[in-house]
Amino acid sequence: MSDTQRRQSLLAAHSAALYVQVVSPVPPSTVTVACHTFAPGEPSVDVNFHMDRDGVQQLAEALGVETTTRPHSKTDPQMYTVATAVVAGIPVKIWTLEDAPEVTP
Repeated sequence: MSDTQRRQSLLAAHSAALYVQVVSPVPPSTVTVACHTFAPGEPSVDVNFHMDRDGVQQLAEALGVETTTRPHSKTDPQMYTVATAVVAGIPVKIWTLEDAPEVTP
């Protein structure tokens, strides 16, 4: 049963991924679909824009969600921009990682 459920989940996630690519004003760098064997009913889509905050913001706007920008971590000052949407019941993470802002003396 879990193989059938996982296959259906993967197909639903691929459909959501295709929709995201169609409505995105800017083509994303990568789109990844996942559905793990330990969670066959929990597919997801990951959309990356390589060093392109505007791409993330434009797709987020097209999907009606907000973005958040923050340092990637306490030890990594790169700027991480992310938005999370749900497309046809599938969670979609849209993100980019950019160089840290230059510090002027």
